[in-house]
Amino acid sequence: MTAVVAEPATYPEDTEVSPYQTSSRDATGLSNTHGSDAPLLDPLLTLASITLDDLERLRIAQENRYRSLTQSGTSESGQEWGFGLDDRDPNVAAAGAIVDQIKAMEHQATLHLQKLMRKHPLGPWVKAQKGVGEKQAARLLGVIGDPYINSATGHPRTVSQLWAYCGLHTLPATDQYNVAARRKKGVQANWNDDAKKRVWLIANSILKAGGPWREVYDRRKAATEGRVHQAECVRCGPSGKPAQPGSPWSDGHRHADALRIMGKELLKGLWRESRRLHQSA
Repeated sequence: MTAVVAEPATYPEDTEVSPYQTSSRDATGLSNTHGSDAPLLDPLLTLASITLDDLERLRIAQENRYRSLTQSGTSESGQEWGFGLDDRDPNVAAAGAIVDQIKAMEHQATLHLQKLMRKHPLGPWVKAQKGVGEKQAARLLGVIGDPYINSATGHPRTVSQLWAYCGLHTLPATDQYNVAARRKKGVQANWNDDAKKRVWLIANSILKAGGPWREVYDRRKAATEGRVHQAECVRCGPSGKPAQPGSPWSDGHRHADALRIMGKELLKGLWRESRRLHQSA
């Protein structure tokens, strides 16, 4: 068997909140707890990110409703769906026009968010990172706020705390082995799901674009070839039957693990640049 070197477990040292997931909000939904201690937190960027999230969800919902109006069919379970109305009908066309208007608003919101990202102190760093993208980086910053400052305390945080806030830390599976943090039924997670999602989307974008961050993924995936489980793994086993200790990691497990490590390195780079900006200021 191939020996497994476990990563050290990391945990958030403080209870932290997102810039817009906090009990201390004003009428906009933004946190007002940060003050001047977090100069990289731009409330306009956060608001623009929230706005884009809202418009994206609204556009998806309206597209689904419009599809149910103009299309019809039978699902795999035999359930009929949709009304199959003619899209040339004036009332149906009006519903389609609303979808187009929402798309246009979403496009304008995206352009506005990208513009704010370019003006942000971290904008030059983001622009230099192949595959990251202004839109996704801005949406990540909209969730985590200042990468270097803990939004709950106003004090500097370690990079391991940033990893934990984004759900990229590890948790003990046995006395000697840790696994990547995953949600468990009935247990409240102590990380921010939106932040984790944003890092995951950026990591997948980097995977397609290539560049230096892609090399982190390739090295990690190569390093886990032939690795075996030291604890039960629900990722590699069928539903209700986790893979047992001693069984090999699946390719999907190795892929997800390499994405997580790449995401951690990206956050480390973002944290270091944020620290540099704070120190130079």
